[in-house]
Amino acid sequence: MSKKIQKPSKPVTGSMLKAPFLWMEWGMNWLTYWMSHLAVFKLLKYVGKLAILVAIIGWFWEAPTRRNASIRENWAVLYEKGGGRMEALLFLRQEGVDLRGFNGEYGFFEGIDLQGANLYGADLSNAKLAKANLSHTTLTNSELDEAVLDSANLKAAILANSDLTGAWLRNAILDRANLTFTNFSRAFVSGASLRAANLSEARLSHAFFQAADLRGATFQFAKLDSTDLNRAKLNGADLSLADMRGVKLFNADLTNATLTFAMLVNADLSGAMLRGADLSNSILVDANLENAVLDNANLRGANLRGVNLKNASLRGADLRSVRFLSDTALQHADTTGILLR
Repeated sequence: MSKKIQKPSKPVTGSMLKAPFLWMEWGMNWLTYWMSHLAVFKLLKYVGKLAILVAIIGWFWEAPTRRNASIRENWAVLYEKGGGRMEALLFLRQEGVDLRGFNGEYGFFEGIDLQGANLYGADLSNAKLAKANLSHTTLTNSELDEAVLDSANLKAAILANSDLTGAWLRNAILDRANLTFTNFSRAFVSGASLRAANLSEARLSHAFFQAADLRGATFQFAKLDSTDLNRAKLNGADLSLADMRGVKLFNADLTNATLTFAMLVNADLSGAMLRGADLSNSILVDANLENAVLDNANLRGANLRGVNLKNASLRGADLRSVRFLSDTALQHADTTGILLR
C-alpha cells in the first residue's frame, strides 16, 4: 500500500544562503501534495497495473499459437536435412507430436534417446544412430537401409517388416526385439546381442553376424543363405525350416538348437558345436561338418548326401532313417554309441 502524502509544513527560516532552496523545496512539496489528490493520477496508477495484468493474460492466451508455431518451425528443420535436426526431433517428441512416418533420412542422431517412441513407418535410411537409445521403440515398416546403429540399444524394439539392408549394427543390443519379416540383407551385425529375438521369416541373405549372441533366437522360415554366422552363439535357437544354403557357421555354438527341416546345402559347419541339436529331416547335402561336435544330436531322416564328417564327433547321435549316408563318410568320425537302426 502506498504511503499517504502529508501536507507540507512551512520551512523554518535559516540562513540567507539556504532560504531560497528551502522555499523551493516547500513549493514542490505543495505541488506534489496537490497532484496526489487529483483523481486522474490515481486512475493512471491503476491503469498501469491493469496493463500488466492484460499482458500476462495475453501471454497465456497466445501460448497455443506460439506452441504451434514452434512445432512448425521444428518440423521444417527436421525436413530440411541440415543442422539442428536432433534438437528438432527431441523437441517434437517432448511436445508429444505424432512422429509416425517422419523423415530423418541422412540425419545425425548419434546418442539420441527415443526410448519407447512410436516411429512407425519412419524413414531413417542412411541416418547416423550410433549409441542411440531405441529400446522398446516401435519402428515397424520403417526404412533403415544403410543406417549406422553401431552400439545402439534396440532392446525389445519392434522392427517388424522394416528394411535394414546394408545397415551397421555392430555390437548393438537387440535382445527380445521383434524382427519378423525384417530385411537384414548385407547388414553388418557382428558382435551384436540378439538373445531371444524373433527373426521369423526375416531375410538375412549375405549378412554378417560373426560372433553375435543369438541364444534362444527364433529363425523359423528365415532366409539365411550365405549368411556369415561364424563363431556365433546360437544355443537353443530355433532355426527350423530356415533356408541356410551356403551359410557359414564355422566354430558356431548350436548346442540344443532346433534345425528340423532346415535347408543346409553347402553349409559350412566345420568345428561347430551341435551337441544335442535337433537336425531331424534337415537337408545337409554337401555340408561341411569336419571337426564338428554332434554328440547326442538328432539326425533322424536327414539328407546327408556328400556330407563331410571328417573327425566329427557323433557320440550317441541318432542317425536312424538318414538318407544317402555313405559308409566312407563315417570312416574318420567318432561314432561311439550312434543309433543307425
